[in-house]
Amino acid sequence: MRRLTIATTALAVLLGTVSAAEAGWVWRDGEWVYDTSDLPTPPDVGRPRPKPKPTPETPAPAETPVRPAVPVPRRKSAKPAEPAPGPKPSELPDTEKPARPDEEPSWWERAKWWEKPPPPGQDEPLFNEAKDLLSAGHDRRAEKTLDELIEDYPESPHREEAMWVRAQSLFDRERYYKAYEQYEDLIAQYAGSSRYRDALRKEIEIAELYLGPVRRRVLGLPLMSGEDEAIEILQRVYEHQPTGDFADDVVLRIADYYWSKRKWPDAEEYYDKYCKEYPNGDAVRHAELRRARSTLRQCEGPRYCTTSLRLARDRLRQFQEKYPDEAARHDVPALIAHLQDLRAQSLYEIAARYRRAGHPCAAAFYAERLQARYPDSDWSEKADRFLAPEFAPAPPPDDEVAETSEDATDETPQPSKTTGTVPLIQEETQP
Repeated sequence: MRRLTIATTALAVLLGTVSAAEAGWVWRDGEWVYDTSDLPTPPDVGRPRPKPKPTPETPAPAETPVRPAVPVPRRKSAKPAEPAPGPKPSELPDTEKPARPDEEPSWWERAKWWEKPPPPGQDEPLFNEAKDLLSAGHDRRAEKTLDELIEDYPESPHREEAMWVRAQSLFDRERYYKAYEQYEDLIAQYAGSSRYRDALRKEIEIAELYLGPVRRRVLGLPLMSGEDEAIEILQRVYEHQPTGDFADDVVLRIADYYWSKRKWPDAEEYYDKYCKEYPNGDAVRHAELRRARSTLRQCEGPRYCTTSLRLARDRLRQFQEKYPDEAARHDVPALIAHLQDLRAQSLYEIAARYRRAGHPCAAAFYAERLQARYPDSDWSEKADRFLAPEFAPAPPPDDEVAETSEDATDETPQPSKTTGTVPLIQEETQP
């Protein structure tokens, strides 16, 4: 481990030294300084001017002593002389602008040796080379060449086809998610392309593979399930074309997936989306029935949300009215009867909880409501034990207790007329 650390440090120092040398930095006097020796310097900068040599025709000038300058007192009212008007430096042409050393580009702008511009006119040779490599069976080298063309030549006329060919090559090599990313780039950058619909179809195919036996690769090994990625891909396809040819099938496929995984809220959401956005779709009956059943599955048992239960009942009744033959084939009347039994069971459970909590009047109140609404239910017979003479509630005045209907949120406890207080246990209206 120590040798590896020393070798890594030495390699980093060597690479840093080479990079600094390439950029123009040198080690001098114990520190890194920028080498300006290769920059052009004016011929007169830093050189003393030679004195003119005396000739017989022109004698040497006599040296006169230099007198010290007499200081002149500054006047308070004196103003600096204004410069003569002339053109501004920004108005001068580039050839006449004075050179300023502080405007010189920095070293990382002048020495971008790591970012070399691609040679122009090489996009077509790269495309032809990639096709030759694919024909020879060198898929990875061809994909690398196509990727170079896509990155370096954004204005190339071969770029769109290069994206399609690279995605196809990745798909053939079972690199499905990378192929999906390439198809997604093609869809996003070339919306009017002739390959647009084909790319959407290939994305749906990739999603179906991930919903099947294909697994996501981790470090080159198929280890993870790709179902989440598949749903994400289908959602992106719907976002690209909400009213396209594939949209209804995509929404239905997502809903069926959530149905198979028993994720009832998500299944209800997507079945409802299909019914609302594609009312004339081929699978609208299938979607309506499963939408109602998904709603019903969320509120099974005596403790449920009454709003969801009423919504499930309304949807089942609507389906039975629209498609009576289909409803009879799928036992929709039995589902409605089961739903009514759940409502009766809920009232019985409420009465039983009030009886256990020591509120016999409240228990008798809900037992009477149960027998009045569902007289044919088995729970009505079981509720007779809550109606013993000693527990019978006194009839409340008409002006204090309002009549409630079947469709209202009716299971709300009323104040007890014997004690004048609200019972301690309330009805559970949440799942």
